[in-house]
Amino acid sequence: MFLLLHVIPATSALMYILVMSHVARLSTAKLCGTAADIQSRKLANFLQNQSEDLLKTYMSKQGEGFPQTTSLCKEPVEGFPEDKVTDMKPNEMLRSIYVTLRHLDGHFQTLRWQQLDLVSPPSHPLHKKLTDTHNRIQNLAGNIKCLLEEVPPEISITSSSSGRGVFRQKMVGCTVLRKYSEFLKQVVSGLNHVISRRSATRGKGIQSIQKKVLRLG
Repeated sequence: MFLLLHVIPATSALMYILVMSHVARLSTAKLCGTAADIQSRKLANFLQNQSEDLLKTYMSKQGEGFPQTTSLCKEPVEGFPEDKVTDMKPNEMLRSIYVTLRHLDGHFQTLRWQQLDLVSPPSHPLHKKLTDTHNRIQNLAGNIKCLLEEVPPEISITSSSSGRGVFRQKMVGCTVLRKYSEFLKQVVSGLNHVISRRSATRGKGIQSIQKKVLRLG
């Protein structure tokens, strides 16, 4: 039995090895690669597109006397960045996004339990929207965590609405959803910037390797 080998020029073989090595280094040791970037951006885009509808559905089900304008939803809520994430350096921005998403995980868990007590029946679309959004927030946090160079320590989350009256709890929920929608706009913009920079870096790295190999040849 004969094994047929394709013989390729040494320069081409060296170029192929160096390029593939460069691509492998760009993919993190956690095997995130570029897919985590793109998946994060797609998921953030989807959540942003759904966020305003979620807020409107929430406000419409809080009963008579509840304000129907988000400008009144200004309760103190922990866990959101004080500065715009788009003004941060890429690694700092990704870390801030991850930490905020972890806080949102806690906020949405509280929201879901509260609304189950306040809005009936359990089959109401609001409950499905809150549950689906909560699950996707967890997925997005997992993707962003995969991109981090150093994962922050576990975050202790205290519900910002515990121990308050029902109306105040509703207002806190409205504030969380308003801030969440505003935050997602920054996340989408920030991820677009990060992906563009990484793509440019990847392209420059491969071009540099090709030039070195051509000089060797």
